[in-house]
Amino acid sequence: MRFLKNAKRAAIAAVITCGMATGLLAGTATSASASTIQKQWIQLCAQGNYPAYLSFPWRGGYTSTIVSPGQCQWWNVPSDHRWEPVDVVDAWSGATVGTAWYNGDESGLGTGAEGWEGGDQWIQTW
Repeated sequence: MRFLKNAKRAAIAAVITCGMATGLLAGTATSASASTIQKQWIQLCAQGNYPAYLSFPWRGGYTSTIVSPGQCQWWNVPSDHRWEPVDVVDAWSGATVGTAWYNGDESGLGTGAEGWEGGDQWIQTW
């Protein structure tokens, strides 16, 4: 009988310990934010070996200037008061490398054109 009492106490202690650990982890977790970039600003860094630019298909095909490999550039892009796609385009091939979503009312957007021409290409956002 004593064994069952001790087993029950150990089980309760384990549940309490797990609950406390879960609460501690939840309390220290940071909330995800859309971007570290200031509202209504967009940054493009050409971090691959190809020049890149941004295209705004919902703004009549508006495009940014071309950013050379290894460089970053900033633009003030006023909000269109909705979430909209922003395409990162390889300037050499004209291919869309990736698409990020932007709403200047909510946050800014940082994008990086990654990879290499003729190989894997992708974007990173911050």
